[in-house]
Amino acid sequence: MNKLAITSMLAMSGLAAAQSLELEYTVTDIGGGQFEYEFFLTPDDGWAAGMAWRWFIFGDEPRDAAGEPGETPLTDFVGDLSSLPIGPWTGYGTTGGSHNGPNLAPVLDYWTPASADETLTWKGTSTADLGQGEMLFSTIAGTLGGAVAADFAVATRIEDACLPDVDGDGELTIFDFLEFQNLFDAGDLAADFDGDGELTIFDFLEFQNLFDVGCG
Repeated sequence: MNKLAITSMLAMSGLAAAQSLELEYTVTDIGGGQFEYEFFLTPDDGWAAGMAWRWFIFGDEPRDAAGEPGETPLTDFVGDLSSLPIGPWTGYGTTGGSHNGPNLAPVLDYWTPASADETLTWKGTSTADLGQGEMLFSTIAGTLGGAVAADFAVATRIEDACLPDVDGDGELTIFDFLEFQNLFDAGDLAADFDGDGELTIFDFLEFQNLFDVGCG
C-alpha cells in the first residue's frame, strides 16, 4: 500500500488528526546524487505537560501486501553526528518489521518536551528526494501523560525554505541579523541553527554561512 493511500485511509477514518507530534523537513540537493535533510520535530497544539514519546521512526514504511517488511523510501540515510544529542537520543538506528525506517536511539528513552515550543532538530543525507506526502513517521512502544502515538503520520515538507530569512520578509537584510540576535538573546531555540539543541557561537556561524549562501 502506498503512502498516499495510507494517508487517505487515515483521513477517512478520522485518525489523521489524532496525534500529538508534528514533523517538518527541508530537502537540499547537495550534488553527487545526495540530498541533505533537516528535520524539525515539535509537539502540536494538543500538547500538555508530561506528555512523552519514544521509539521515533522517520522515513517509515509499513509491511508490504505479502506481509513482508517494507523498505524505507529514505534510502541510504546517514544521520549527521554533529546534530547529536537530540533530546534524550544520542544516536541513529534502523527499525524493521511492522515499521521500517531510520530511528533515533536509544529507542526506549522517552522525549518529554518541556513546552509546546520545544523543537528537536537534526540533519542527514539520503539518495532519495522525498516530496510532500512521501515522508511518514511513527512512535511505537508506548507513550506517557496522555500523548497520542504517531502511526505512519505524514510529515510536512517545507518548500523553498529560506532559513536565514528570519524576519520572513522574503529578503536577506540586516534585519534578519537583528531578528536572529533577538531570538538568540531570548533563548529561543528558533536560533539553534546548527541543530545541537543549544545556543552557542556555532549558531551565529551557521546563520552567517547560510546568509552568505543566500536563497534561490
